[in-house]
Amino acid sequence: MEVRVRHRIWIEVGGQSVIGPGGYDILAAIDRTGSISRAARELGMSYRFVWNYIDKMERRLGVSVVRGWRGGSRRGGAQLTPAGRRLLEIYGRILDDVNKLTPAWEEEVRGLLEEGGAGRG
Repeated sequence: MEVRVRHRIWIEVGGQSVIGPGGYDILAAIDRTGSISRAARELGMSYRFVWNYIDKMERRLGVSVVRGWRGGSRRGGAQLTPAGRRLLEIYGRILDDVNKLTPAWEEEVRGLLEEGGAGRG
């Protein structure tokens, strides 16, 4: 029998969500593309949604996570601030740690099932 342990991780500050899987994807895409608009396109999201997500993240953290500049003759762009890069790294490490533990949790559940649900009354 296939057993899967699923999880969804997010970070809260003051009881308010700051970053979850979607925010992680947004920061990673901005880091990769150097642009909020290109990141939004790559993720199939609107520019407005991505911008609002970043704004909400920054207000809740009290620090800037993305530094952007307008277009024109020099073309616009965006990059993660040191705080944004650190947040991306921390969240990525949290995911890695949880993913390393997941197979052991699945094995425990499989063991329970193989024992016939020991303790069922």
